[in-house]
Amino acid sequence: MSSSISCAPALAALLAAALLAGCGTLDVPRADNYPATGQKKARAVHHWDLLADDVAARVAEKIAAWPAGEHPIHLTVADGSSFNQGFLKLLRVRLLDRGVALSTVPTGVELELQTQVVQHRASVPSNLPIPTPWTLLGTGVGVWRDWETHYSDRVLLPGVATAIGVGAGLAIDIAQRHTQGAAAGGPTRTEVLVTTILKTPDRYLAGSADMYYIERDDAVLYQPEPPLPAPTPLRTWKVVAP
Repeated sequence: MSSSISCAPALAALLAAALLAGCGTLDVPRADNYPATGQKKARAVHHWDLLADDVAARVAEKIAAWPAGEHPIHLTVADGSSFNQGFLKLLRVRLLDRGVALSTVPTGVELELQTQVVQHRASVPSNLPIPTPWTLLGTGVGVWRDWETHYSDRVLLPGVATAIGVGAGLAIDIAQRHTQGAAAGGPTRTEVLVTTILKTPDRYLAGSADMYYIERDDAVLYQPEPPLPAPTPLRTWKVVAP
């Protein structure tokens, strides 16, 4: 009986702390992460070409039922950024490769290209680990699996195979991190949204939207150049005789 009485103050204190903690917590949804996904990073004009080829394929598929050459498409861009100008040229070539009729002057069908740079300002931990794809599931797992798939006719002792898997996995991870750095293993805080809209004067016919990571210093390639400063007005002087 005495032990129960002596425990009562402690239990009461715990109950009071729990009630106070509950009163101080807002009943709001917790922040959850989205399921893991992948997003490509644009780091070269070649990547622009791959995107242009993909967009051209989707446009050609959408208009496959149109009579050949009956509705030529006029390509336009929202602004004159380096990306827009380069992408416009690449997209034009890729569409022509697929037999899509294009017009050099405005027509009843327009394919408009728009880009938007998104720069996230929220701070993130600087010590996030860079994933190493060859050893992500365990050092040597990916390497040994590939060895069994592609070199099944080679005979190796188990110890040698394990050593090769471990060593090759670490070597590839180190090499990729050295040559590609954070660009290969981590997202940036800067993204670009590329949209294309196929439309007539009164209807939207089709569209595409693609998101890419870009390096922060490359954001200027996706933004219009700032306007040139206004010219300084010339001052003229007139000499008046006294």
